[in-house]
Amino acid sequence: MQMKLGITFGAILFGITGCKTLDSVQNTLAGSSPSTEQVQAAYSRAEAAYAEAQQAMYLANIESLTEYDSNRVERAQKEWQVLKKQFAKLQSNPHEALDSASFFSSQTLSGEIIENSQQIMALVAGAQAAKKLILSVLEPVRSHFAVLDKFDASQQFSKRYRQLTTLHEKFKGMLVQGKQVQVETRLPEYQAQLTALEKDAVELHYMGNIIAELKLIGASTKAQVLPSVYSDAANTTDYAKQYIHLNVRKYEQIEEKARSAKLQILRLEHLYAEHLARKQALSDQQVEARLLALENQLLELTEKAGLGDLRHLSFTQQLSAIKEKL
Repeated sequence: MQMKLGITFGAILFGITGCKTLDSVQNTLAGSSPSTEQVQAAYSRAEAAYAEAQQAMYLANIESLTEYDSNRVERAQKEWQVLKKQFAKLQSNPHEALDSASFFSSQTLSGEIIENSQQIMALVAGAQAAKKLILSVLEPVRSHFAVLDKFDASQQFSKRYRQLTTLHEKFKGMLVQGKQVQVETRLPEYQAQLTALEKDAVELHYMGNIIAELKLIGASTKAQVLPSVYSDAANTTDYAKQYIHLNVRKYEQIEEKARSAKLQILRLEHLYAEHLARKQALSDQQVEARLLALENQLLELTEKAGLGDLRHLSFTQQLSAIKEKL
């Protein structure tokens, strides 16, 4: 981080440090008062240092450095409040640029402003370096959280999500402390936990209602009356779930698999409705065989008519579609 800090503000700090030394020398000239030119030069150097510190604080804000290294940024903010008061005082009395900062200090007013500006810039530079390291090491994690937020995992899986975000903050703190190796060692296991939660969140989003409907059907007489149709619906749902866990970010394909599962449930519901409508005319032993025979006849007709598989529609709706096609 020190090397990165040097790259960010090295040239500025070198120039200002030289100015500070000059101010200190001028302030200790025995028996001589600084010239107007010397005072003006000291003021200009303090003004330039203040402007650089102001720019550093602006960068800290727009780069959201508090999210990455709150300790350094908070320290910089405190120093900045002090610096603003110091510079306001100097602005009011620019001729005091080479006066002693206080009774107990050998530092000049301008020198003190330059020194505090340097400290602020160093803190911000350190926070910038921390941000760069965090983004570099934890880059693979960012996409996981983007997906989890997209599918509302913080609400649907609040405990797991909270645990993972807490660990994420811990990793960021460890990186700021220079514990990069320890973080990188733990990342594979952490990513596995994120991936598992991501799969569950995506499955719930696309398949949650379908799974709930299928569970209710399985506990009802519908599954008993139409066992093979229920099995088709269950198998289609299981396939969609498996596809999600193997292809968690292929959302268009996942949506299509979920739609197929939903259509199988609609198919079962329509068949059961047809059964209820014909229940008085059919014995329980004949129900499914008779319904499937009629369904297959309609399937042949819809395919010949170029309509494809319309078994997710009721018999009446399928016949209407055939009539419209003809």
